Amino acid sequence: MELSSDMEQLGEQQLREVFQNTVDAMENSKEQIFEIYENTRNDVEEARAMLNELKAETRRLQDEVDVLAHCEQREKQHLVTVSSNFANYSEAKIRESYEAVKDIQVRLALVREKEFQSRRQRDKLELRLRGMEQTLMMAERLATKLGTVVSYLTSQISNVVAQMDIASKNKFLGVRIIKAQEDERLRVSREIHDGPAQELANLIYQASICERLVDTRPEEAKSGLQELRRQIRLCLVDVRQIIFDMRPMSLDDLGLVPALRQLVGKLEERQSLKTDFQVIGSEITFEKHVEVTLFRIIQEALNNIHRHAEVKEGKLRLLFSQNELSILVSDEGKGFDAEENEELRKSGTGYGHFGILGMEERAKLIGASISVLSKPNVGTKIHIKLSYPEAARE
Repeated sequence: MELSSDMEQLGEQQLREVFQNTVDAMENSKEQIFEIYENTRNDVEEARAMLNELKAETRRLQDEVDVLAHCEQREKQHLVTVSSNFANYSEAKIRESYEAVKDIQVRLALVREKEFQSRRQRDKLELRLRGMEQTLMMAERLATKLGTVVSYLTSQISNVVAQMDIASKNKFLGVRIIKAQEDERLRVSREIHDGPAQELANLIYQASICERLVDTRPEEAKSGLQELRRQIRLCLVDVRQIIFDMRPMSLDDLGLVPALRQLVGKLEERQSLKTDFQVIGSEITFEKHVEVTLFRIIQEALNNIHRHAEVKEGKLRLLFSQNELSILVSDEGKGFDAEENEELRKSGTGYGHFGILGMEERAKLIGASISVLSKPNVGTKIHIKLSYPEAARE
């Protein structure tokens, strides 16, 4: 049984790890897509800036080509004029005019080549920029879709893990409830067998003896009957104690507070726990099943003090405020690490203190909230809050 439970717990832990690894992988993929998107966006911005510079350079070179072309035409006309009038111009002047035309043609050719290369780079960069912008658009869409999918899957996987925790907790609680019921039945059967059943058998034997003595020794028979009556009373006390432990009649007849006073009194009578019990405010009556649940939670809390706190004193406070009942059960015993206990339950590696789990489940059934504060060697405080029913509010 324990091996099967350990295997199931190991399988659940591995499944949680698979879910977590899946979420991590999707998160990493989303981050990589966003990184690609950011890098592409930066490249696009740099390409746009470079394209603007190339466009400006191309326009400047085109203007320079136009200026040089105009100068070339002017120098050519001047050369034609000089060449056709040898008489008016010297050979040096003609050569100078010819050199001027040749120089400006060289400059014009160089600038045109630069302008051609600039236009070529501009066109290539424009094509590259269009491709980068398409890639950027696709990366942006992909990042948006992937972000939405990852968020959805993460929430769904988280819900699955939460449902697994609830199912595991409910299954564990169901086993604990069955075991608790069987333990309670075993305890009651043992108490009846060792207590009232043995006493009744003894009473039957004593009654038969008295029956034989009635005719021969009436005084002795009378004394035996008195002893028999005393033992019957003691037996009745034991039976009533068993009934009280199962369900106190005062809870149905008088209400929650008197039943708690009776519980505190019986714990003190057994010399197991002395409880400082105080009630503040006017008592509000709840439905019977609510009062029974509150009684069981408080009973479990006081029993925990007796069994685990290693102290002989505790405190019980009931505060009937304007809108809710506030209950505080506290002690100054050895306590425990409440945070570690909660981590064990959340991680699925353990369930901490079973009594606390049972109290939380009981509180949940009636819509009450319960908080447990405890530290080692400091003590424990259990705080329960329950809102009044609408009729009591009015």
